[in-house]
This record gives sequence, structure tokens and C-alpha cells, in this order.
Amino acid sequence: MHTQENSTPAIYINTDRVLSCQDAPAGPVRQQSSSRKRRQAPQRVYDKPGKKPAIPCESDLLTLQVLSKQRGGQDFAIDWIPKAFPKGVTADALKRTLSEDEINDVDHDHGFRLSQAYDGFLEKVEGRFECGLCTEEKRANWKNKKDAIRHFQKFHFGIGDTCGTW
Repeated sequence: MHTQENSTPAIYINTDRVLSCQDAPAGPVRQQSSSRKRRQAPQRVYDKPGKKPAIPCESDLLTLQVLSKQRGGQDFAIDWIPKAFPKGVTADALKRTLSEDEINDVDHDHGFRLSQAYDGFLEKVEGRFECGLCTEEKRANWKNKKDAIRHFQKFHFGIGDTCGTW
């Protein structure tokens, strides 16, 4: 009886050169540190129905300006009140499109070109639209300027739509 020997050569693997998936870098390795500074993201403000009561409507523009000043509004926004509401404080007046003359007469840099009446109460800071009628430390802000309309109606002019369900 003849015994056949296995003639397959042994394969040796050098385990010192094999990297595990956990040790491998997750992408290109940066050789220099970033010069950009991380900034704190602005706090988001949500006007949840029923959480805060709406302010009472004030139709007298001078009284509205005084109240806005007492609540901590900024001068540019307070000065804009009579320009935004030439025929009275209404939701339609807040959303109306401005004429070219009104746009050209603006003396404050808002960080964007105004197009509607409520734009005069906003200021663009770090890519977000901030309310100029809120106090400095609690300024509401939005990514899209049209989201500010409901805030102005409810918390600054008292002309918001009321809902009995909430």
C-alpha cells in the first residue's frame, strides 16, 4: 500500500501587514487643521398653536410704535411700522408687495432686497431672517422669510387668525 503525501505547498500570510477595517482611516486624511470656526447655530423658534397667547390688536400706529419700543424692538423695525401699514393694521397690508419707490426709500441695510411689507421688520443674519420687533436676546428667526408672517400677526400686531380648536 502506497501512501500519497500531500504535495500542496503551505501558504504563509504575514499578518503584520494586514489592516483590519476598524484600523483603516475613514476617508482622506487631512494634513492641516481647518481655519474655520464652529459657530453656535441660532436657536429655532416655533410658534406652536396654543402655547403663547396672541397680543391684543392695536390699530393706532403711534401707540403700536411705543408698545413695540417697550417690548424691546429695534429702531429700524419700529420706524417701519407706519410705512408697512399706511391704511391701517391689517393682514393684507402686512403681506402687500412694495412699490419701487418704497423699496428705494429704505434707509436700513436688511441684508436682502425688500419686496413685501413684512420684509421691513426682518434682518438677515448668518443666513437666517431675524425679527426686528423681538427683544435682542430672544429674537425669533427663520430659514425662509415667509415663515415670519404668522409670528408678526400673532405676537406683534394681534391680527392673526384665531382657531377655536386649539
